[in-house]
Amino acid sequence: MALSNQVFKTQKSGFTIAHMTEDERGAAAVEYAILVALIVLAIVASLTAISTSISDNFQFISGILSAATSK
Repeated sequence: MALSNQVFKTQKSGFTIAHMTEDERGAAAVEYAILVALIVLAIVASLTAISTSISDNFQFISGILSAATSK
């Protein structure tokens, strides 16, 4: 009896599974979220690679300056 009342209420309010499957707003939001996550991942990966290179360059320059000042 309770189940039939729930079905009646959902039909009365106009909500059906057909409405839920036709609505694509949530799908678009998920697609944008995945796109943003991939962009952030690419940025983090490239910054990690660049920071290692920059750190190596600063250490090299620091070594040269230390050698030049110790003479």
